[in-house]
Amino acid sequence: MASVRFPLITLFCRGLLIFTGCTYLGYRCSTMVVYRQQQRIWFSTLDRRDAERLRQIGQACLAYSLSALTIQNTPASVHGNINHLAKIRKSAPPELWPVFDLRAAKDYAMMARLEQRAGDLGGAAGHKRQAADLLRSIGWQDVSDDALARLADKELESRVKN
Repeated sequence: MASVRFPLITLFCRGLLIFTGCTYLGYRCSTMVVYRQQQRIWFSTLDRRDAERLRQIGQACLAYSLSALTIQNTPASVHGNINHLAKIRKSAPPELWPVFDLRAAKDYAMMARLEQRAGDLGGAAGHKRQAADLLRSIGWQDVSDDALARLADKELESRVKN
């Protein structure tokens, strides 16, 4: 029976691999423990009602930010996003409603601009009116056609860059 001898370099590499693996595992475990401890400290003052409210706000904000990822520069996509925002807004806390209204107003302005470019002036006028109404409801002063066109163009340009 011949014994197999491992060269020194092979043993060193195995030891290094085991050391690296254990170090990483220790780092991950300590990070999780510290995070959970910090989480207890941060949220210890919240009662059940406040924690539920925070969860609702977090869910609404996440849904809001994810809805921006799917929108394209087509009237159908923008209209679908407006409907999606309306559904999210219903379940969102009232203090977030102006944020959703501003986003919907931007989408209506974009839709009006896209329809205007396509030659549908009637649809464009209706969507401009909806955008202006939403902007007025959140306190905007200048809701003229020029202001809405600038807002829509800015949104459309930012979508092309992304």
